[in-house]
Amino acid sequence: MPQALTSADPFQVLGAPGGVELHLLATDRFRTTVVQWVAEAPLDGGRSARALLPDLLTRGTRRSPGLAAMAARCEDLFAAELSSQVSGHGRRQLLRFGFEVVGDRHAGGRPLFTEAVALLAEVLHDPPLVEGRFRADHVEQERANLVRAIEGLADDKATYAYRRMVEALHAGTPYALHSWGSVEEARALTESDVRAAWTVLREEAPVRMLVVGEVSPEAALSAAEALVARGQHRPPGTALAPPLAPGRPVQRLREVQRLSQSKLVLGFRLPPAMLSGASAPLFALALGGDSHSRLFKRVREKESLAYGCSAWVGLSSATLTVQAGIDAGAAERVEQIVLEELARLARGELPDAELELSRRAYQRQLRNLQDHPRAHCAFRLDTLLDGRTPVVREALEQAGRVTPADVAEVAAGCTLDTVFLLEGRSA
Repeated sequence: MPQALTSADPFQVLGAPGGVELHLLATDRFRTTVVQWVAEAPLDGGRSARALLPDLLTRGTRRSPGLAAMAARCEDLFAAELSSQVSGHGRRQLLRFGFEVVGDRHAGGRPLFTEAVALLAEVLHDPPLVEGRFRADHVEQERANLVRAIEGLADDKATYAYRRMVEALHAGTPYALHSWGSVEEARALTESDVRAAWTVLREEAPVRMLVVGEVSPEAALSAAEALVARGQHRPPGTALAPPLAPGRPVQRLREVQRLSQSKLVLGFRLPPAMLSGASAPLFALALGGDSHSRLFKRVREKESLAYGCSAWVGLSSATLTVQAGIDAGAAERVEQIVLEELARLARGELPDAELELSRRAYQRQLRNLQDHPRAHCAFRLDTLLDGRTPVVREALEQAGRVTPADVAEVAAGCTLDTVFLLEGRSA
């Protein structure tokens, strides 16, 4: 029988064929229906082979062997959007395949949902193999694309600086790894590596399936059966404990490049016990989440030290990140201000008006989720993986109960771990 995690949960949680965990939000609120098939894997040495699969599998099926043919299939389904991506979440690698299609009621009764499920099943299970192998030219093209994408991470200097900080902060753990893998691993991929990763994906990897739209439980279960084929998947994982703090002195790293703007990234560790409710997200918003925040008003507006200064909490890794685009000579002063503002928050110096601005911003973000079927899926998946409530109504209520003392407790628990400065020089 369909179940919900709590009485307020609009989703039904069903045990689907093949061990798939099915989450269904049956609603006529949206014109479209969204399906996401999310497989989990550890962030380990095989991640590049898995990272190749989303683009490789969606470029063609045996019935529609090519990008043009796939585009024509999607166009025939009232311009259905087929999607695939790989991402990291804590120490997990997530492979997502799915679609968004016009609801059957808006398509003159045509069974678009069933037809789109059939196309996604082809993507997962029936690629255009040649003698049981992926086409060599397809593998080579996608491998070259993956190598270029990994190399291109260094081109976005803000992202590069953040990644360098994360790699130092979490060195020696999966939390330091990118979901795409390394250039060396990607270059060394063989067709057999990719095919082995595909076999695990379709036959045993833990899978959550999320469906939002005007779909009955029976239709959702039928779709899951079509997508699972003959696989027997392991149960999806529960929330994982964040990495332990190593108890070391603050790491200070610096790299010089030819840039017009330097990038400063500070990484703090947080006590995991403080991350289950809304206190940590509200703390991050109050510190550096918007134009009302402490860091925006002081670092940017009052002292003109940064082009931008923001803060956010990584719930899966129990970390606070503060990032600023600055002149290199301002790095020490910006760090000092961040520590001063953390200390002020830890002493409870957060007026009710400031907290209320952060609360409204956070609750607005949560309410906006309810207007987009994909956002429903993303929020639910993230919260399940982080061990938080996946029910928007409950998250809104949690935010309404946060006090300045709760924010002070989070701020007091922040411990500076890593400072990375990407120093820009004109020559």
